[in-house]
Amino acid sequence: MGEIDHTIWKSESVVAHYLDRKDSRPLIQEQIEVMIKLIKHLCHPVHRFMDLGCGDGILAAVILENYRDATAILGDHSAPMLEAARSKLQRLPGSIHFCTIDYSLPEWTKVVAEYSPLDLVVSGFSIHHQPDTRKRRIYAEVFDMLASGGMFINLEHVASPTKRIAELWDRIRVDSLYDSAVQRGLNKSRALIEKEYFEQPEREAKF
Repeated sequence: MGEIDHTIWKSESVVAHYLDRKDSRPLIQEQIEVMIKLIKHLCHPVHRFMDLGCGDGILAAVILENYRDATAILGDHSAPMLEAARSKLQRLPGSIHFCTIDYSLPEWTKVVAEYSPLDLVVSGFSIHHQPDTRKRRIYAEVFDMLASGGMFINLEHVASPTKRIAELWDRIRVDSLYDSAVQRGLNKSRALIEKEYFEQPEREAKF
């Protein structure tokens, strides 16, 4: 697929729409629990970490709750996302730094170089927006920022190997969104939820 303009994530309306629905992502809590278990058992110590493509800071918040003396660096190219992260993390302990970075360009590492080396880098549902060649470079750039024994954890979804599996995932995603709408008391039919899902603006920012 061709390259997509990711400036869509700088739109306040797109970000608000995404954040309103993000908690309905299937198995997200289970994935976060696995992330924390990996960190606790395999990554020591965690004095300084970065949440790359941080969004509203959901991963950084969980890490800070478990490592209250850690220094967190949150990086994103979206001002609305960084503002949401500031709001989420304002009452959490630790030293928190917010950085405007665009990791589609290799120059992003210069912005956060002062915080290297890092004990831990995490990223959640963000790097998939990049083309494959750039993904490989991002992994290498992150590796160069890690301290000896440091860890990089990327919570992601990947392209389905077949159309049938992709359709199954879409069905699971719509079911999850519908269940969330029912729990929140929203008067929306499953058909309307499905229509909104396939027309959501952030789908235009995917490869």
